[in-house]
Amino acid sequence: MGPFDRAAQEAAALALMRAGNTPGAEARLRTLLAEDPGDARSLALLAHCRFEAKDKRGGLALAREAARIEPDDPLVRSTLTFALQSGRPNRKAQAEALRLAEEAAADAPENADALFALAVARLQANRHIRFNGDALSRNVVAARDLFDDAERFARDYPDLINLAELRLQQWDYPAAESLARRAMTLDPTQAHPFRILAECALAAKRPEEAYDLALEALRLAPGSRDVLRLLARVLSRRRGLTRALSPGVDWMVEMDRGGLVALLALMAALGAVFSYALSFDLARIAQGESPALLVSAATGAALLYALACYIAALRVRLRIRRDLKRIALPDF
Repeated sequence: MGPFDRAAQEAAALALMRAGNTPGAEARLRTLLAEDPGDARSLALLAHCRFEAKDKRGGLALAREAARIEPDDPLVRSTLTFALQSGRPNRKAQAEALRLAEEAAADAPENADALFALAVARLQANRHIRFNGDALSRNVVAARDLFDDAERFARDYPDLINLAELRLQQWDYPAAESLARRAMTLDPTQAHPFRILAECALAAKRPEEAYDLALEALRLAPGSRDVLRLLARVLSRRRGLTRALSPGVDWMVEMDRGGLVALLALMAALGAVFSYALSFDLARIAQGESPALLVSAATGAALLYALACYIAALRVRLRIRRDLKRIALPDF
């Protein structure tokens, strides 16, 4: 395979990863590696796929193998930094990640991804490496400045989304919204910008706008648990009962059909326990004895809460499904 074809295959794998199709990207990368086992960039991208699949040990091993082959490649170096930061936290790993991030930022001082990685590495190092008070404060301030610089230099979609997520976590909603809109202009087919904009609209107490944005995010990323939970939170702003039951409703909204059926079976078993406990207490009362109310009261309260959450979650799911059909694109 020539260099042009290899670059096209790598771009296709990146597009699949961005679209959330990690298995498809991994299959394409393994095909590339079958032809050239020493392709460091494919190994680095495969490491990201392994991390998406929750295989941290395998991802770190692939990242180290890629770094052994091409230690100076920016993608390879950033992948190893990410792998070290995402693995089991310890002082040695965080120190190595900080060193790699500092080298990458020194080589590319206007690269938003390198600056972002260095800021994260410094914050992570604060948690695992002992600094005195002054050094700790300087590291935190330096990390904030690096995030600001990364925002100023960000031009690519992944950099903009990473920074938008960061600003969202910092409750800086205007900055998060601005970054998400910039990312949307680069790729309007991705769900992430719509979800971030929905979070910002919800924080600004615009639930109708937040619902429409989150619904579009779900259309672009069907079955996304984060978006389903967001939609449930938006709907809870309109109904006081759903808001009171939000922890249970959020959990049930993201379930598949098998999970809902299993939950029904668990509630049936809980109902049987409640029925037996209630019959036992009534029998003791009939015999003039004191009832043991603890089990019947606890199971009754749990059953009532579970039923209320289940019914509320079903209503939310039906509402979301109905509205998704309303905005679905026609079949051509």
